Amino acid sequence: MMSLRWHFGPTLYTVRLFARTMIDVCLLAFLIEGLYLSERFISILKLVIDKPVGLENVLPLLASAAPEVHLALPLAILIATYRVILLSRENREFVVLASGGQSILPLLQFASAVGLSAMTFSLLVSGEVAPRAKFAFRANVDAIQYEALRGGSTPGQFLYFPNHTIYVWPTERGSSHPIFVKQILDDNSNRIVNARNIEIEERSSQNMLIIGMFGVAMNDFPNDGERWLAIGAKPDTPGEVSCKGCGLQLQHLKSSSMVRTLDVTKLLPLDPRGATVDEWTTPELLGWMRPPGDRSANPAGAEAMRRLARALLCLLAPFVSWLTLTFTTRRSQAFALPTACAAVMIADIGFSQLVTRLSGVGTTALWSILLGTVCAVLALIVTQIVVRQHLLIFPALGRS
Repeated sequence: MMSLRWHFGPTLYTVRLFARTMIDVCLLAFLIEGLYLSERFISILKLVIDKPVGLENVLPLLASAAPEVHLALPLAILIATYRVILLSRENREFVVLASGGQSILPLLQFASAVGLSAMTFSLLVSGEVAPRAKFAFRANVDAIQYEALRGGSTPGQFLYFPNHTIYVWPTERGSSHPIFVKQILDDNSNRIVNARNIEIEERSSQNMLIIGMFGVAMNDFPNDGERWLAIGAKPDTPGEVSCKGCGLQLQHLKSSSMVRTLDVTKLLPLDPRGATVDEWTTPELLGWMRPPGDRSANPAGAEAMRRLARALLCLLAPFVSWLTLTFTTRRSQAFALPTACAAVMIADIGFSQLVTRLSGVGTTALWSILLGTVCAVLALIVTQIVVRQHLLIFPALGRS
């Protein structure tokens, strides 16, 4: 009867090393995302706290903001790989491999597997998840503003809309609700509306509000930077309307009461997905799929190359970890990993500047330049790892 036994070998060891690294990558990525979202939480909470909506609306906004951390994955790959291989070296696992006659090739294969997996995941997140998350964030903010407008905002708060700024004056409970509205009519004129009281008379449909305003003063004036003072509303007889300078352009109007029908969808227009190239998926940027809307795709190539540069940074990260390990001793342990993280951040800035400055040469040429640069850097790192491979084998933290 034959029994199956697990034998120690480079292939099995590489698989175990890969699994341990991926677990560490996931934990570190969650940690980095948590730190980022904890900072974003305050700004996101401000969007909700003063609105008549539940605090549970914060969770979708946080989830939509999570993919914005572009450096989370490269840094997680770098730190996780470094921690795993440092522990393996200090436990003399690499000494066992070297004693069995194994070369550094299995370890480079491990680094390649980690890098390719991270690059694929980065392309998926930046190319599909992040663009749709950006639109979801904008749509959720629009929905919160819509509910705030229909439900009534807290007095003493400014409400900002694309062409309107609204302020409801704080008053005692049960009294009137004075309101101030600034409306941008066009590039050359603004409209200021003051009312002593405002009430929602009827909700005629899902998106239509019938609003009653009392003691209204409306003033139109040029938007040329001059100082203008709107005339406050004065008590008039019911229904009386006075108008000065009424012609092609209204300058001043007073009324004791006025009823307006408000289309909320016009006050809060939500552009479809694709208002900016950040909301385009990578296949749409590269022309493989029809882009959203009828917009020019001139900056599309540069944005696609930025996403590719971040993915290639994930490919370089595990090799940077191996190179950092060769410089890690008792004296350099404190600053070896921080220096490597700083190098990854500098590389991210450098790739971004390279794409920005060469965006006019065309997508194919930019792709060739970017890929050639990454291949040159990768070749230099691998060469240094091979030259310094003796420093990967023996533990270095137990001696000076």
